Amino acid sequence: MSLLKRSAAAAAALLMTFSLASCGKDTSWGAEIDGTQLRAGILIYYQSSAMSEAYSLVGSTGEETDILNETIEEKPAKEWINDKAVEHMQEYAAFEHKFDELGLSFENNEDQIVTATAEQWWEYLSDSYESIGVSKQTYIDIGINSQKEAAIFDYYYGEGGEKAVSEDEIKTYLTDNNARIKYMAMDLKDAEGNVLKSEDKEDRKKMAEEYIERLKNGETFSTISAEYDSFISSLSSSGDETDSTEASEDIVISADDGISEDDAADYGTVVSKDSAIPAASVIEKVFSGDLAEGDYVLVEDYETYYIVTKMDLFADPDYLENSSETAIHALKDDEFNEMVQGWLSEQNVTVNQASLDRYKLDKLTM
Repeated sequence: MSLLKRSAAAAAALLMTFSLASCGKDTSWGAEIDGTQLRAGILIYYQSSAMSEAYSLVGSTGEETDILNETIEEKPAKEWINDKAVEHMQEYAAFEHKFDELGLSFENNEDQIVTATAEQWWEYLSDSYESIGVSKQTYIDIGINSQKEAAIFDYYYGEGGEKAVSEDEIKTYLTDNNARIKYMAMDLKDAEGNVLKSEDKEDRKKMAEEYIERLKNGETFSTISAEYDSFISSLSSSGDETDSTEASEDIVISADDGISEDDAADYGTVVSKDSAIPAASVIEKVFSGDLAEGDYVLVEDYETYYIVTKMDLFADPDYLENSSETAIHALKDDEFNEMVQGWLSEQNVTVNQASLDRYKLDKLTM
């Protein structure tokens, strides 16, 4: 799991006072947290990360915005960025400490994988990172720290964990937010890309309704789709319609790892409430509560008729396992964040002002 972004409200709730130290102008470290000094490269990395967050909050990712002259969450941007960087360093220290305190270890060699991946990619990353003062070892350490965060989360909320999420909770979340469907798209345009006229559109609707009756009587989407493609191809060859590739998207198939193409066709595709595909009108119908499993419905969009059926979300036997982690994070990330904020509130933090003075934020601007 990537490093978690903490809310401004949670950050503001921290009952903590930072002490600032010049410490003989030693700029090799960025902050000392509970007696452990975090080197300056970690500070710079998190300053850069906070800079990206700042751009995101002001709605810009380009050079047209002088981010350091902005105000973010009622703070001057420079202050906000440095505060956020310190907060990230606190999280880094908290995860290091908690990982050891809980006696955790990497069961799947996650630390070695992070190191090997960094070694592989550093040739391409080194120029941008080293130019701002972030070493390969810092990059590796932050990646390993992220894996420690994930291990801590799993300790509490994973299977067998202290606050484990039950399978029923996971299924309820998935069912409330996702649906499994099969659908076939029937284009409503002519060969020149114009929307069909009323008479032609009505003919296409009758065809779709006939397809639905045949599906209800046991014919498969594959059979119906192939027949429709042949129909469109016959029109296309005479110049009356678009070709079959443009006219029919066929059945959209989920691409879950390890599933054969035939099985994937049987399993259809999983959509969520915020999916843009196949169309907003289809998603609205699927989640309206009016479409039961096994029902077939014709959904009209401006340029397309969609034949849609809703399936058992757990028809794919691997779906629950593959989706559990996402569901657990959706259910428990906020609770975990609050727990982390509690750890941060108990830390003793000294920020090295000499490092903040030396490592200028304007060197990190996009």
